[in-house]
This record gives sequence, structure tokens and C-alpha cells, in this order.
Amino acid sequence: MRLLKGEILSNEKYGPDIYKMEIFSPYIVKNTGASQFINIKCAPENVRDPLLRRPFSVFDIEAKFNVFSILYLVKGRGTRYMSTLGRGDILDFSGPLGKKLDLTASRDNLLLIGGGMGIAPLNLLSKLGLGMGKNILMLAGFADSRLLRWERDLVRMGVKYRIFSEDGTWGEKGLVLDHIFDEYRVFTSHDIFCCGPLPMLKVLQKEFKGENIEATAFLEEKMACGMGACNGCVVKIKKGSDDFNYKRVCRDGPAFGLSEVIFDE
Repeated sequence: MRLLKGEILSNEKYGPDIYKMEIFSPYIVKNTGASQFINIKCAPENVRDPLLRRPFSVFDIEAKFNVFSILYLVKGRGTRYMSTLGRGDILDFSGPLGKKLDLTASRDNLLLIGGGMGIAPLNLLSKLGLGMGKNILMLAGFADSRLLRWERDLVRMGVKYRIFSEDGTWGEKGLVLDHIFDEYRVFTSHDIFCCGPLPMLKVLQKEFKGENIEATAFLEEKMACGMGACNGCVVKIKKGSDDFNYKRVCRDGPAFGLSEVIFDE
């Protein structure tokens, strides 16, 4: 991990209140793997409000041009500031953070399950997996069509996919979980990775447990330092049959075995 500054090459609207930012950084491109993220200073130089950096998954990497990108939703002061930046501005960030996922140990078939903005780390996982000759199937669910532009990225990468939206404005109408639970046997030859809203992960955990299916979840937590020093992003991970440990999402994750995570009610 390093403290870095990178030139912003583009910061364009990707959908309603959603932006895709491209940053020049040979170090991030060379050293970042699946599931890793960066921590961004979301304020001008010499300004400390907001004080804490914000974590963002690496969405894509263009190795030929030493460029990586992030996808973000404008929600508060930090992301509103980010949305005002443009080509030529300098981004202050640290990274790569989190444990790098070892895809060499995975099966040849990967099933990726995304919900909402949870598709960001799965996008990079798709690209890296395809580069290793993996077969990728992406199943993603959304409330509406605000991330419609992402479909073009999937087509460009050559990923097999199915899209579901609750309001029926994009892809198939319904929930991505309904499709998965109807066809368990189709996915027995796949390694499964998922990222999305907490309710989605809870349902996946419950259903997969009943079918004895293992999966890896990318967890999203609010962070302070992003390096494991403050313990501000801990989650409960099972230890044995009736005990648990606290693990730091920023340093021990963000990828954990879904069956091992204890979601507080």
C-alpha cells in the first residue's frame, strides 16, 4: 500500500447520480488484484472536511495505458466533491488495500452475483478471470435501469450475463435471487462470488447453507483508516461451531467465505 496521487483522465456520468472516474496510476495498475480497493481523500488539498477517506473498489484496469477506474454513487459531501473533479485534476488516494484474491486456485467456471453498486468489484474480477481463461457468468439485479450503461462494458469484455430489474425497465423483470434458487444444480461446477446489499447477502447465505453451497462474499463496510489500525470496519467471522473472531474488512478482507460471516440482526 502507498499514498499516491494520480491524474484524472475522465470523470463522466455513468447513470443518474453515478460516475465513472479514470485515473492514471502505473503503481495501482501493476499491483492491484481482484477484490482490492483504494481509499480517496474527498476534499481539496489542505481541507480536512470530510476528514476520513472513502473506500472505492477498483472497477476496471487498462494495463496498456496504466489507467484504472472506479464507479461511485453521489450520496454525500465526499462524493459530491468527487463529482466536481475533471480531466487534469489530481486525485489523492492510498492503495491498493485489502487482500488480493487468488484466482489461480479457483475453478474454470465462475459465477458472479451482483446487486446494485456491488457490481463494481465483480467487474474487475470478470476481466481478470477472462484474462486467465476462466468462463464467467454474471447474474446481476437492480431496482431500475440507472446502471444500464454497464451492459455495454459486459458486451465489450465478452462476459455471459443475465440482468434483472425490479421495475422491469432493464433485462428481465424480477429478482436475481429467484433465478439462482430455481437452478441450483446448474451452478454446482462453479466457484461463486457475490457482492451487493446486505439483505441480498443474508438471503444468499441462508439459501446456500441449505444446499451446502460455498460462496465468497465481498463485504462493504464504512472505514476510517483503511489499513487495519483502527478496527473500525470489523465483522464477525465464525470460529468453530459456537464462537467467532472479529476480522477487519479493510485488511483481512474484503473477501470472506459467505458461510463464515455472522450478520448482526
